[in-house]
Amino acid sequence: MRILVTNTNTYRLLSPSPIGASLVAARLKRDGHDVHFLDCNVEKKPRQAVVEAARSFQPQLLCFSIRNRDNMTPGDFYDPIPEIASMLQAVRQVCPAPMLLGGTAFTTYPKRMLDVMGAEWGYCGDDLEPIARFVQSLAAGSPDRETPGLVHRALTGEVVENPFQIVGYRDVTFDNWDLVDLSRYRRGYWQAGVVTRTGCPENCAFCDTFHTFGKRFVLRDPAEVAGDLLKLKRTGKVKSVFLVDAGFNRPLEHAKDVLREILKQGAQLQLWSVFDPGQADDEFFALYKRAGGAAVVVFAESFSDPVLRAMGKSFTRKEIDRDMAGLHRAGVGTMLMPTLGGPGETRETALETLQGGWDAGSWWVDFSVGWRIQPRTPLYDRAVAEGVIGADDDGWDAKFYVSPDTPQDWLLQQIRRFKRRNLHRMAWRALPMTWAMAVSRPWTHGPESATT
Repeated sequence: MRILVTNTNTYRLLSPSPIGASLVAARLKRDGHDVHFLDCNVEKKPRQAVVEAARSFQPQLLCFSIRNRDNMTPGDFYDPIPEIASMLQAVRQVCPAPMLLGGTAFTTYPKRMLDVMGAEWGYCGDDLEPIARFVQSLAAGSPDRETPGLVHRALTGEVVENPFQIVGYRDVTFDNWDLVDLSRYRRGYWQAGVVTRTGCPENCAFCDTFHTFGKRFVLRDPAEVAGDLLKLKRTGKVKSVFLVDAGFNRPLEHAKDVLREILKQGAQLQLWSVFDPGQADDEFFALYKRAGGAAVVVFAESFSDPVLRAMGKSFTRKEIDRDMAGLHRAGVGTMLMPTLGGPGETRETALETLQGGWDAGSWWVDFSVGWRIQPRTPLYDRAVAEGVIGADDDGWDAKFYVSPDTPQDWLLQQIRRFKRRNLHRMAWRALPMTWAMAVSRPWTHGPESATT
């Protein structure tokens, strides 16, 4: 079966190379299908590129991965859905093949996505086996409508969502990198994404990771993770990698084991990751730095304990300060992006976060206002209870929660004052870290002992 698999994401800010879409393409290719993979994130004219690929390849199945519903920030709001829908409509004009949708955003809004995009099929979840089974049934001319995770229209026209499961990537072979032009991702901080584990058992009020990636940790073998990094290193094309996890340092011992294996195998590259305060120690900081750790994005959404508790965070302000100091002692750069106006926010706690974000010593800090209200989350329930949204709101249209005790205009005014006061000092603070990353060449290092 001829299949065109397209990564529709064109939003480049903090976007590593596509993993899910390329894994699907690699799996279908391994099953014997004739697969063409297209990555819109590296195309100058994405719509034109997809239409031309569909016209010339004439696939029998069109697969589209949709990563984001929107960019989840009101300040510089971006909605990719109209652009993607227009792209699919243009493809329809040159290729009559059925469409199969997937991706994280599709798993969050399957019915809406199917309707807006006008697709015949969709798939929720991360398990490659059911999607491979369904595509095989399509190729045989008898689509298996009982496939777990399948989203489709019944004969009555009603959209049916088959139950799906999240299995993680413990047993997945990452043979997908040859499908992606990694050299095109040198424009950003990193060129490739590597998964060390999936899932998140935390209970953050605003987050739906439990729905899209699972409520429990699914850990990959540290030796396999390091092996993936080594393969990327040996291509000679990859210098920097993002460890694609919702907090790489959790669980802590697994993260340390991954770093030890990187050192043991000589798989050092410039590493970036998300860091969750509360689970770290000096051994982790030292291992991370030696394995190539350049910087982390610290998920410290607030510097006020009452707000952290209201948002369901498992760490405290004291732990944020402790871990930030540990990262800096180890020479690891930090980026902070606190969001003001969350549950429990007051004027006092907002000012505490503004000051705390600066005092933490991060080389880059930016503040935003308001949390995107997502379905199935505690924040959604709170927004309904407070009358911010109606009980029938499915969360498709972006609405943002801002605490009633901190008007949005007041918060924005405080952020502007903060930037006027500190912008020039922030630039000077960033210089040493920028220089350190520029001269750091961990990919030139060979195997070494992980003993600290």
